[in-house]
Amino acid sequence: MSKTKGPVTKLNTMHHIGYGAGDAGGVVMLMLISYLERFSRNVLGVDPAIYAGILIVWNVWDAINDPLVGTFMDVMFTKAKNKQNKFRPWILRSIPILAVGLISVFSLPNLFDGLLCIVVLFISKIVFELGYTVMNIGMGSLLGVMATNDAERASLSSARGFGSTVGGAIGAMALPVVLGSLGETPFGFAATAVVAAVLGCFLVFIHYAFTVERNVEAQNAVKTEAEKEAEKVKVTDILNVFKVNRPYLALCVHSICICFVQGIAQGAATYMYSDVLGDLKLQAIGSVISMPVMFGGLIIAPILAKKIDLVKIIRSFILIGCILLGTCFIYAVTAPKLIPVLFIVWQGLGTGLVTLSVQLQWGLVGESIDYNEYLTGKRSEGAIYGTFSLTRRVGQTLSGSLAVLMLTWFGYQAGAGTAQPASAIFGIKAMVILIPAIIAMGSWASFRFIWNIDDEKRAKVAAWKAEKAAKAGAADAE
Repeated sequence: MSKTKGPVTKLNTMHHIGYGAGDAGGVVMLMLISYLERFSRNVLGVDPAIYAGILIVWNVWDAINDPLVGTFMDVMFTKAKNKQNKFRPWILRSIPILAVGLISVFSLPNLFDGLLCIVVLFISKIVFELGYTVMNIGMGSLLGVMATNDAERASLSSARGFGSTVGGAIGAMALPVVLGSLGETPFGFAATAVVAAVLGCFLVFIHYAFTVERNVEAQNAVKTEAEKEAEKVKVTDILNVFKVNRPYLALCVHSICICFVQGIAQGAATYMYSDVLGDLKLQAIGSVISMPVMFGGLIIAPILAKKIDLVKIIRSFILIGCILLGTCFIYAVTAPKLIPVLFIVWQGLGTGLVTLSVQLQWGLVGESIDYNEYLTGKRSEGAIYGTFSLTRRVGQTLSGSLAVLMLTWFGYQAGAGTAQPASAIFGIKAMVILIPAIIAMGSWASFRFIWNIDDEKRAKVAAWKAEKAAKAGAADAE
Protein backbone atom coordinates (compact mmCIF):
# COMPACT_ATOMS: atom_id res chain seq x y z
CA MET A 1 0.00 0.00 0.00
CA SER A 2 1.05 3.59 -0.49
CA LYS A 3 0.57 4.50 3.17
CA THR A 4 3.80 3.40 4.75
CA LYS A 5 5.36 4.08 8.17
CA GLY A 6 8.46 5.53 6.57
CA PRO A 7 9.99 6.36 3.20
CA VAL A 8 9.87 3.57 0.64
CA THR A 9 13.48 2.74 -0.15
CA LYS A 10 12.79 -0.04 -2.66
CA LEU A 11 9.84 -0.88 -4.88
CA ASN A 12 8.33 -4.29 -4.11
CA THR A 13 6.12 -6.72 -5.99
CA MET A 14 2.90 -5.08 -4.86
CA HIS A 15 4.08 -1.71 -6.19
CA HIS A 16 4.65 -3.28 -9.60
CA ILE A 17 1.31 -5.09 -9.55
CA GLY A 18 -0.37 -1.85 -8.56
CA TYR A 19 1.28 0.10 -11.34
CA GLY A 20 0.37 -2.50 -13.96
CA ALA A 21 -3.24 -2.59 -12.73
CA GLY A 22 -3.79 0.96 -13.97
CA ASP A 23 -3.32 0.09 -17.63
CA ALA A 24 -5.22 -3.17 -17.09
CA GLY A 25 -8.28 -1.27 -15.87
CA GLY A 26 -8.08 1.32 -18.62
CA VAL A 27 -7.76 -1.29 -21.36
CA VAL A 28 -10.77 -3.27 -20.04
CA MET A 29 -12.94 -0.19 -20.50
CA LEU A 30 -11.41 0.70 -23.85
CA MET A 31 -12.21 -2.81 -25.08
CA LEU A 32 -15.91 -2.01 -24.69
CA ILE A 33 -15.43 1.39 -26.34
CA SER A 34 -14.17 -0.55 -29.40
CA TYR A 35 -17.79 -1.80 -29.73
CA LEU A 36 -19.14 1.75 -29.91
CA GLU A 37 -19.32 1.97 -33.70
CA ARG A 38 -21.30 -1.28 -33.90
CA PHE A 39 -23.56 -0.15 -31.06
CA SER A 40 -24.18 3.20 -32.79
CA ARG A 41 -24.90 1.60 -36.15
CA ASN A 42 -26.93 -1.48 -35.19
CA VAL A 43 -28.68 -0.35 -31.98
CA LEU A 44 -28.95 3.43 -32.19
CA GLY A 45 -29.24 3.57 -35.98
CA VAL A 46 -26.72 6.43 -36.35
CA ASP A 47 -25.76 7.16 -39.93
CA PRO A 48 -22.16 5.93 -40.55
CA ALA A 49 -21.14 9.23 -42.17
CA ILE A 50 -22.37 11.20 -39.15
CA TYR A 51 -20.63 8.82 -36.76
CA ALA A 52 -17.37 9.13 -38.72
CA GLY A 53 -17.62 12.92 -38.39
CA ILE A 54 -18.17 12.97 -34.63
CA LEU A 55 -15.45 10.35 -34.24
CA ILE A 56 -12.98 12.81 -35.72
CA VAL A 57 -14.15 15.49 -33.26
CA TRP A 58 -13.77 13.04 -30.36
CA ASN A 59 -10.23 12.14 -31.41
CA VAL A 60 -9.18 15.75 -31.95
CA TRP A 61 -10.43 16.57 -28.46
CA ASP A 62 -8.56 13.55 -27.06
CA ALA A 63 -5.37 14.83 -28.67
CA ILE A 64 -5.55 18.32 -27.16
CA ASN A 65 -6.95 17.56 -23.71
CA ASP A 66 -3.89 15.58 -22.54
CA PRO A 67 -1.63 18.65 -22.13
CA LEU A 68 -4.56 20.63 -20.70
CA VAL A 69 -5.20 18.05 -17.98
CA GLY A 70 -1.48 17.68 -17.25
CA THR A 71 -1.07 21.44 -16.88
CA PHE A 72 -4.11 21.60 -14.61
CA MET A 73 -2.56 18.94 -12.35
CA ASP A 74 0.67 20.95 -12.14
CA VAL A 75 -1.18 24.17 -11.24
CA MET A 76 -3.34 22.49 -8.61
CA PHE A 77 -0.29 20.87 -7.02
CA THR A 78 1.44 24.21 -6.56
CA LYS A 79 -1.64 25.46 -4.68
CA ALA A 80 -2.09 22.30 -2.59
CA LYS A 81 -1.12 22.17 1.07
CA ASN A 82 -0.33 18.44 0.88
CA LYS A 83 2.90 18.06 -1.10
CA GLN A 84 3.16 14.29 -0.63
CA ASN A 85 1.01 13.17 -3.57
CA LYS A 86 0.70 14.95 -6.88
CA PHE A 87 -0.85 12.37 -9.22
CA ARG A 88 -2.46 9.61 -7.13
CA PRO A 89 -5.35 11.79 -5.86
CA TRP A 90 -6.35 12.46 -9.46
CA ILE A 91 -6.31 8.74 -10.23
CA LEU A 92 -8.78 8.22 -7.38
CA ARG A 93 -10.97 11.11 -8.58
CA SER A 94 -11.08 9.67 -12.09
CA ILE A 95 -12.81 6.46 -10.98
CA PRO A 96 -16.40 7.80 -10.61
CA ILE A 97 -16.04 9.81 -13.83
CA LEU A 98 -14.94 6.68 -15.69
CA ALA A 99 -17.81 4.60 -14.31
CA VAL A 100 -20.52 7.20 -14.99
CA GLY A 101 -19.12 8.01 -18.42
CA LEU A 102 -18.82 4.41 -19.66
CA ILE A 103 -22.25 3.33 -18.45
CA SER A 104 -23.82 6.52 -19.86
CA VAL A 105 -22.30 5.94 -23.31
CA PHE A 106 -24.09 2.59 -23.69
CA SER A 107 -27.34 3.40 -21.89
CA LEU A 108 -28.46 7.06 -22.03
CA PRO A 109 -28.57 7.45 -25.86
CA ASN A 110 -31.13 4.60 -25.94
CA LEU A 111 -33.62 6.91 -24.20
CA PHE A 112 -33.64 9.45 -27.02
CA ASP A 113 -34.20 9.62 -30.77
CA GLY A 114 -32.77 11.53 -33.69
CA LEU A 115 -30.47 14.47 -33.09
CA LEU A 116 -30.92 14.34 -29.31
CA CYS A 117 -29.69 10.74 -29.29
CA ILE A 118 -26.50 11.79 -31.10
CA VAL A 119 -25.97 14.76 -28.76
CA VAL A 120 -26.34 12.56 -25.66
CA LEU A 121 -23.96 9.99 -27.16
CA PHE A 122 -21.43 12.72 -27.93
CA ILE A 123 -21.54 14.24 -24.42
CA SER A 124 -21.42 10.85 -22.69
CA LYS A 125 -18.28 9.91 -24.61
CA ILE A 126 -16.70 13.27 -23.73
CA VAL A 127 -17.35 12.56 -20.04
CA PHE A 128 -15.77 9.12 -20.30
CA GLU A 129 -12.74 10.49 -22.15
CA LEU A 130 -12.28 13.15 -19.47
CA GLY A 131 -12.13 10.45 -16.81
CA TYR A 132 -9.79 8.32 -18.90
CA THR A 133 -7.46 11.24 -19.61
CA VAL A 134 -7.25 12.16 -15.92
CA MET A 135 -6.46 8.54 -15.04
CA ASN A 136 -4.03 8.02 -17.92
CA ILE A 137 -2.08 11.25 -17.39
CA GLY A 138 -1.86 10.49 -13.68
CA MET A 139 -0.71 6.93 -14.35
CA GLY A 140 1.90 7.90 -16.93
CA SER A 141 3.28 10.73 -14.81
CA LEU A 142 3.33 8.52 -11.74
CA LEU A 143 6.24 6.49 -13.10
CA GLY A 144 8.51 9.52 -12.81
CA VAL A 145 7.78 9.96 -9.09
CA MET A 146 7.76 6.24 -8.27
CA ALA A 147 11.07 5.32 -9.87
CA THR A 148 14.41 6.72 -8.74
CA ASN A 149 16.72 4.97 -11.22
CA ASP A 150 16.82 3.41 -14.69
CA ALA A 151 16.29 -0.14 -13.40
CA GLU A 152 13.08 0.84 -11.60
CA ARG A 153 11.83 2.75 -14.64
CA ALA A 154 12.43 -0.33 -16.80
CA SER A 155 10.70 -2.68 -14.37
CA LEU A 156 7.67 -0.39 -14.03
CA SER A 157 7.43 -0.06 -17.81
CA SER A 158 7.43 -3.85 -18.07
CA ALA A 159 4.73 -4.03 -15.39
CA ARG A 160 2.64 -1.63 -17.44
CA GLY A 161 3.08 -3.84 -20.51
CA PHE A 162 1.93 -6.91 -18.60
CA GLY A 163 -0.99 -4.96 -17.16
CA SER A 164 -2.10 -3.80 -20.59
CA THR A 165 -1.93 -7.38 -21.91
CA VAL A 166 -3.89 -8.77 -18.96
CA GLY A 167 -6.51 -6.02 -19.23
CA GLY A 168 -6.91 -6.65 -22.94
CA ALA A 169 -7.32 -10.38 -22.33
CA ILE A 170 -9.87 -9.86 -19.53
CA GLY A 171 -11.90 -7.45 -21.63
CA ALA A 172 -11.70 -9.52 -24.80
CA MET A 173 -12.69 -12.74 -23.02
CA ALA A 174 -15.37 -11.44 -20.65
CA LEU A 175 -17.15 -8.73 -22.64
CA PRO A 176 -17.99 -10.79 -25.78
CA VAL A 177 -19.35 -13.58 -23.57
CA VAL A 178 -21.58 -11.19 -21.62
CA LEU A 179 -22.76 -9.35 -24.72
CA GLY A 180 -23.18 -12.54 -26.73
CA SER A 181 -25.27 -14.09 -23.93
CA LEU A 182 -27.51 -11.05 -23.43
CA GLY A 183 -27.74 -10.15 -27.10
CA GLU A 184 -26.75 -7.00 -28.99
CA THR A 185 -29.76 -5.08 -27.65
CA PRO A 186 -30.03 -1.83 -25.66
CA PHE A 187 -30.19 -3.87 -22.44
CA GLY A 188 -27.33 -6.13 -23.52
CA PHE A 189 -24.96 -3.23 -24.20
CA ALA A 190 -26.00 -1.36 -21.03
CA ALA A 191 -25.47 -4.44 -18.84
CA THR A 192 -22.10 -5.15 -20.48
CA ALA A 193 -21.09 -1.54 -19.79
CA VAL A 194 -21.85 -2.05 -16.10
CA VAL A 195 -19.65 -5.17 -16.06
CA ALA A 196 -16.80 -3.35 -17.85
CA ALA A 197 -17.09 -0.32 -15.54
CA VAL A 198 -16.99 -2.46 -12.39
CA LEU A 199 -14.01 -4.52 -13.61
CA GLY A 200 -12.09 -1.56 -14.99
CA CYS A 201 -12.66 0.79 -12.07
CA PHE A 202 -11.76 -1.91 -9.55
CA LEU A 203 -8.40 -2.37 -11.29
CA VAL A 204 -7.84 1.40 -11.38
CA PHE A 205 -8.50 1.51 -7.63
CA ILE A 206 -5.89 -1.23 -7.13
CA HIS A 207 -3.54 0.99 -9.13
CA TYR A 208 -4.25 3.88 -6.76
CA ALA A 209 -4.01 1.78 -3.59
CA PHE A 210 -0.76 -0.07 -4.30
CA THR A 211 1.35 2.71 -5.81
CA VAL A 212 3.47 5.32 -4.06
CA GLU A 213 4.98 8.70 -4.85
CA ARG A 214 8.54 8.69 -3.55
CA ASN A 215 10.32 11.71 -4.99
CA VAL A 216 7.54 14.14 -5.82
CA GLU A 217 9.04 16.90 -3.69
CA ALA A 218 12.38 16.68 -5.50
CA GLN A 219 10.60 16.63 -8.85
CA ASN A 220 8.73 19.81 -7.95
CA ALA A 221 11.37 21.76 -6.05
CA VAL A 222 11.35 25.54 -6.47
CA LYS A 223 13.45 26.48 -9.48
CA THR A 224 15.28 29.67 -10.27
CA GLU A 225 14.08 31.90 -13.08
CA ALA A 226 17.11 30.86 -15.14
CA GLU A 227 16.22 27.18 -14.67
CA LYS A 228 12.61 27.82 -15.64
CA GLU A 229 13.71 29.69 -18.75
CA ALA A 230 16.07 26.86 -19.75
CA GLU A 231 13.27 24.31 -19.39
CA LYS A 232 10.83 26.16 -21.63
CA VAL A 233 9.92 24.21 -24.76
CA LYS A 234 9.40 26.03 -28.02
CA VAL A 235 7.65 24.84 -31.16
CA THR A 236 10.98 25.02 -32.98
CA ASP A 237 12.44 22.52 -30.48
CA ILE A 238 10.21 19.68 -31.63
CA LEU A 239 10.71 20.67 -35.29
CA ASN A 240 14.44 20.36 -34.70
CA VAL A 241 13.90 16.95 -33.14
CA PHE A 242 12.29 15.71 -36.35
CA LYS A 243 15.12 17.26 -38.34
CA VAL A 244 18.08 15.70 -36.52
CA ASN A 245 16.67 12.77 -34.55
CA ARG A 246 15.99 9.96 -37.02
CA PRO A 247 15.21 7.37 -34.32
CA TYR A 248 12.41 9.54 -32.99
CA LEU A 249 11.06 10.07 -36.52
CA ALA A 250 11.08 6.29 -36.95
CA LEU A 251 9.13 5.88 -33.71
CA CYS A 252 6.51 8.38 -34.84
CA VAL A 253 6.00 6.62 -38.18
CA HIS A 254 5.83 3.31 -36.34
CA SER A 255 3.33 4.77 -33.85
CA ILE A 256 0.94 5.96 -36.56
CA CYS A 257 1.14 2.63 -38.40
CA ILE A 258 0.80 0.33 -35.39
CA CYS A 259 -2.07 2.32 -33.84
CA PHE A 260 -3.82 2.19 -37.21
CA VAL A 261 -3.31 -1.58 -37.24
CA GLN A 262 -4.79 -1.94 -33.76
CA GLY A 263 -7.71 0.35 -34.51
CA ILE A 264 -8.77 -1.16 -37.83
CA ALA A 265 -8.43 -4.74 -36.58
CA GLN A 266 -10.29 -4.13 -33.32
CA GLY A 267 -12.97 -2.08 -35.06
CA ALA A 268 -13.73 -4.91 -37.49
CA ALA A 269 -13.21 -7.81 -35.07
CA THR A 270 -16.78 -7.86 -33.75
CA TYR A 271 -18.07 -8.01 -37.36
CA MET A 272 -15.70 -10.87 -38.14
CA TYR A 273 -16.84 -12.99 -35.22
CA SER A 274 -20.53 -12.08 -35.35
CA ASP A 275 -21.27 -11.70 -39.07
CA VAL A 276 -18.64 -13.98 -40.68
CA LEU A 277 -18.01 -16.72 -38.11
CA GLY A 278 -21.53 -16.42 -36.71
CA ASP A 279 -20.75 -16.33 -32.98
CA LEU A 280 -19.52 -13.24 -31.12
CA LYS A 281 -18.48 -15.37 -28.15
CA LEU A 282 -15.70 -16.88 -30.29
CA GLN A 283 -13.84 -13.60 -29.82
CA ALA A 284 -12.98 -14.73 -26.30
CA ILE A 285 -11.07 -17.70 -27.74
CA GLY A 286 -9.04 -15.32 -29.90
CA SER A 287 -7.98 -13.47 -26.76
CA VAL A 288 -6.85 -16.71 -25.15
CA ILE A 289 -4.60 -17.30 -28.18
CA SER A 290 -3.07 -13.82 -28.31
CA MET A 291 -2.43 -13.51 -24.57
CA PRO A 292 0.36 -16.14 -24.33
CA VAL A 293 1.94 -14.60 -27.43
CA MET A 294 2.11 -11.23 -25.67
CA PHE A 295 3.32 -12.70 -22.38
CA GLY A 296 5.89 -14.86 -24.13
CA GLY A 297 7.21 -11.91 -26.09
CA LEU A 298 7.46 -9.71 -22.99
CA ILE A 299 9.41 -12.45 -21.20
CA ILE A 300 11.67 -13.42 -24.11
CA ALA A 301 12.43 -9.92 -25.43
CA PRO A 302 14.48 -8.73 -22.39
CA ILE A 303 16.48 -11.97 -22.51
CA LEU A 304 17.14 -11.64 -26.24
CA ALA A 305 17.93 -7.93 -25.84
CA LYS A 306 21.08 -8.86 -23.89
CA LYS A 307 22.54 -10.24 -27.11
CA ILE A 308 20.37 -8.78 -29.89
CA ASP A 309 19.38 -5.18 -30.61
CA LEU A 310 15.79 -4.55 -29.39
CA VAL A 311 14.97 -2.89 -32.71
CA LYS A 312 15.92 -6.08 -34.55
CA ILE A 313 13.72 -8.09 -32.18
CA ILE A 314 10.76 -5.80 -32.87
CA ARG A 315 11.38 -5.96 -36.63
CA SER A 316 11.48 -9.75 -36.52
CA PHE A 317 8.22 -9.97 -34.55
CA ILE A 318 6.48 -7.61 -36.99
CA LEU A 319 7.77 -9.41 -40.09
CA ILE A 320 6.82 -12.88 -38.85
CA GLY A 321 3.41 -11.56 -37.78
CA CYS A 322 2.80 -10.01 -41.21
CA ILE A 323 3.72 -13.26 -42.96
CA LEU A 324 1.24 -15.14 -40.75
CA LEU A 325 -1.49 -12.58 -41.47
CA GLY A 326 -0.82 -12.65 -45.20
CA THR A 327 -1.12 -16.43 -45.42
CA CYS A 328 -4.15 -16.32 -43.11
CA PHE A 329 -5.88 -13.95 -45.52
CA ILE A 330 -5.23 -16.30 -48.43
CA TYR A 331 -6.82 -19.09 -46.41
CA ALA A 332 -9.76 -16.87 -45.39
CA VAL A 333 -10.70 -15.93 -48.97
CA THR A 334 -10.03 -19.29 -50.65
CA ALA A 335 -11.42 -21.81 -48.14
CA PRO A 336 -15.01 -22.90 -48.94
CA LYS A 337 -15.79 -22.60 -45.23
CA LEU A 338 -13.63 -21.24 -42.45
CA ILE A 339 -12.72 -23.55 -39.58
CA PRO A 340 -13.20 -21.13 -36.64
CA VAL A 341 -10.49 -22.56 -34.37
CA LEU A 342 -7.92 -22.69 -37.18
CA PHE A 343 -8.68 -19.14 -38.24
CA ILE A 344 -8.64 -17.82 -34.66
CA VAL A 345 -5.25 -19.41 -33.90
CA TRP A 346 -3.71 -18.32 -37.21
CA GLN A 347 -4.96 -14.73 -37.06
CA GLY A 348 -4.34 -14.46 -33.32
CA LEU A 349 -0.67 -15.44 -33.61
CA GLY A 350 -0.08 -12.99 -36.45
CA THR A 351 -1.83 -10.07 -34.78
CA GLY A 352 -0.21 -10.83 -31.43
CA LEU A 353 3.31 -10.73 -32.88
CA VAL A 354 2.65 -7.52 -34.80
CA THR A 355 1.11 -5.61 -31.90
CA LEU A 356 3.72 -6.85 -29.41
CA SER A 357 5.82 -3.92 -30.62
CA VAL A 358 3.48 -1.61 -28.70
CA GLN A 359 4.61 -3.15 -25.41
CA LEU A 360 8.29 -3.12 -26.41
CA GLN A 361 8.49 0.42 -27.81
CA TRP A 362 8.79 2.35 -24.53
CA GLY A 363 12.46 1.56 -24.07
CA LEU A 364 13.11 2.91 -27.56
CA VAL A 365 11.28 6.15 -26.73
CA GLY A 366 13.64 6.65 -23.78
CA GLU A 367 16.63 5.88 -25.99
CA SER A 368 15.53 8.43 -28.58
CA ILE A 369 15.23 11.06 -25.82
CA ASP A 370 18.78 10.34 -24.63
CA TYR A 371 20.00 10.48 -28.23
CA ASN A 372 18.24 13.79 -28.76
CA GLU A 373 19.94 15.29 -25.71
CA TYR A 374 23.27 13.99 -27.01
CA LEU A 375 22.69 15.61 -30.42
CA THR A 376 21.16 18.94 -29.39
CA GLY A 377 22.15 19.44 -25.75
CA LYS A 378 18.45 19.79 -24.94
CA ARG A 379 16.38 16.91 -23.66
CA SER A 380 12.93 18.27 -24.72
CA GLU A 381 11.40 15.32 -22.87
CA GLY A 382 7.92 16.83 -22.50
CA ALA A 383 7.69 17.88 -26.13
CA ILE A 384 8.90 14.48 -27.31
CA TYR A 385 6.46 12.48 -25.18
CA GLY A 386 3.63 14.86 -26.07
CA THR A 387 4.26 14.61 -29.80
CA PHE A 388 4.64 10.85 -29.61
CA SER A 389 1.23 10.69 -27.92
CA LEU A 390 -0.18 12.85 -30.71
CA THR A 391 1.09 10.44 -33.38
CA ARG A 392 -0.73 7.64 -31.59
CA ARG A 393 -3.91 9.70 -31.75
CA VAL A 394 -3.37 10.24 -35.48
CA GLY A 395 -3.23 6.49 -36.10
CA GLN A 396 -6.28 5.89 -33.91
CA THR A 397 -8.26 8.67 -35.60
CA LEU A 398 -7.47 7.48 -39.11
CA SER A 399 -8.30 3.86 -38.34
CA GLY A 400 -11.47 4.65 -36.40
CA SER A 401 -12.96 6.89 -39.08
CA LEU A 402 -11.89 4.67 -41.98
CA ALA A 403 -13.24 1.54 -40.29
CA VAL A 404 -16.70 3.12 -40.19
CA LEU A 405 -16.56 4.25 -43.82
CA MET A 406 -14.96 1.08 -45.20
CA LEU A 407 -17.77 -1.10 -43.90
CA THR A 408 -20.18 1.07 -45.87
CA TRP A 409 -17.98 0.97 -48.97
CA PHE A 410 -17.90 -2.82 -48.84
CA GLY A 411 -21.71 -2.90 -48.67
CA TYR A 412 -22.24 -3.97 -45.05
CA GLN A 413 -25.93 -4.20 -44.15
CA ALA A 414 -26.86 -3.51 -40.53
CA GLY A 415 -28.99 -6.28 -39.03
CA ALA A 416 -28.31 -8.79 -41.81
CA GLY A 417 -26.11 -10.95 -39.58
CA THR A 418 -24.38 -13.76 -41.45
CA ALA A 419 -26.54 -13.03 -44.53
CA GLN A 420 -24.16 -10.23 -45.56
CA PRO A 421 -23.37 -9.78 -49.27
CA ALA A 422 -20.13 -11.33 -50.51
CA SER A 423 -18.50 -7.90 -50.84
CA ALA A 424 -19.12 -7.17 -47.14
CA ILE A 425 -17.73 -10.56 -46.07
CA PHE A 426 -14.60 -9.96 -48.17
CA GLY A 427 -14.26 -6.45 -46.77
CA ILE A 428 -14.52 -7.59 -43.16
CA LYS A 429 -11.84 -10.24 -43.75
CA ALA A 430 -9.58 -7.64 -45.38
CA MET A 431 -10.03 -5.20 -42.50
CA VAL A 432 -9.20 -7.82 -39.88
CA ILE A 433 -6.30 -9.52 -41.69
CA LEU A 434 -4.92 -8.01 -44.90
CA ILE A 435 -5.02 -4.27 -44.24
CA PRO A 436 -3.36 -4.60 -40.80
CA ALA A 437 -0.58 -6.69 -42.39
CA ILE A 438 0.06 -4.10 -45.11
CA ILE A 439 0.10 -1.13 -42.72
CA ALA A 440 2.27 -3.03 -40.21
CA MET A 441 4.95 -3.31 -42.89
CA GLY A 442 5.19 0.48 -42.69
CA SER A 443 6.15 0.06 -39.05
CA TRP A 444 8.75 -2.55 -40.02
CA ALA A 445 10.13 -0.20 -42.70
CA SER A 446 10.48 2.68 -40.22
CA PHE A 447 12.78 0.58 -38.04
CA ARG A 448 14.60 -0.87 -41.04
CA PHE A 449 15.29 2.29 -43.04
CA ILE A 450 14.84 5.32 -40.71
CA TRP A 451 16.10 4.17 -37.30
CA ASN A 452 19.89 4.66 -37.20
CA ILE A 453 21.06 4.03 -33.62
CA ASP A 454 23.59 1.19 -33.57
CA ASP A 455 26.05 -0.14 -31.00
CA GLU A 456 28.64 2.49 -31.92
CA LYS A 457 26.20 5.37 -31.34
CA ARG A 458 25.00 3.79 -28.09
CA ALA A 459 28.58 3.66 -26.84
CA LYS A 460 29.10 7.35 -27.67
CA VAL A 461 25.89 8.35 -25.89
CA ALA A 462 26.80 6.24 -22.85
CA ALA A 463 30.26 7.84 -22.67
CA TRP A 464 28.76 11.31 -22.99
CA LYS A 465 26.27 10.62 -20.20
CA ALA A 466 29.00 9.28 -17.94
CA GLU A 467 31.12 12.38 -18.56
CA LYS A 468 28.14 14.63 -17.87
CA ALA A 469 27.36 12.79 -14.61
CA ALA A 470 31.00 13.07 -13.52
CA LYS A 471 31.01 16.84 -14.11
CA ALA A 472 27.75 17.20 -12.17
CA GLY A 473 29.20 15.20 -9.27
CA ALA A 474 32.34 17.35 -9.21
CA ALA A 475 30.23 20.52 -9.17
CA ASP A 476 28.17 19.23 -6.25
CA ALA A 477 31.36 18.37 -4.34
CA GLU A 478 32.58 21.95 -4.70
